[in-house]
Amino acid sequence: MVPEQLQPRPDTWTGEPRPPRAPGFFKGDKPPKDQDSERDRSQWRKPSPPPGQGPVLEWYRHSRRYAIGMGVADSMVIGILIGFRQGFDYDWLSIPWMWLFLSATGLGMYGTFRLVDPAVGVDWLKVGRAWVLLYELTDIKVRHRGMSMHLDLKDSGVRKVQVKVDELQEDRDMWDIVYNGLLHSVVTNGATTNWAAHSFLWRSPKSWSESLPLTMLERVP
Repeated sequence: MVPEQLQPRPDTWTGEPRPPRAPGFFKGDKPPKDQDSERDRSQWRKPSPPPGQGPVLEWYRHSRRYAIGMGVADSMVIGILIGFRQGFDYDWLSIPWMWLFLSATGLGMYGTFRLVDPAVGVDWLKVGRAWVLLYELTDIKVRHRGMSMHLDLKDSGVRKVQVKVDELQEDRDMWDIVYNGLLHSVVTNGATTNWAAHSFLWRSPKSWSESLPLTMLERVP
């Protein structure tokens, strides 16, 4: 692939034209935004853009109801596992500090779903307070941590962002914007990637992987 074959970079302020649907998306069963009960649609919770950057185009945060449900479910699963190890004897529930333990695990799970709020503009990605310029990335890595796949990104300003791919794909439009920036950074700027990024990000029925020169890739030990 050469720079002339890339999709155009959208206007910084209008966001047009929007990037086409990107490959590597595995949440095709997500409902439309206005029907997604797991999504927080409160505009006052919408993240602010990084200093000096264009407006927020897409963002995602789990709803409070969904996060509470996941916290309760997590506490119940842990309680069942403890009961199983105790031979299905649940007398331990009479111990006050065990209730504190279960409550703490539930709150931890609640926070996990509520604290992450990725947001994108035309040319930037922000996760929490960290952000990068998507079209000025110098390093793109996919890392497997635990059960999750993470994107580790670094831009020309030495800013860094680490984010789960799963969190970016909660919103299809957000994934399209991020992907377009990744592709531009590799093809135009020669951003380094690892083989995990190459095999995941540039796969599609038409084999995106064949369109990228292997000289741009860097094997990770």
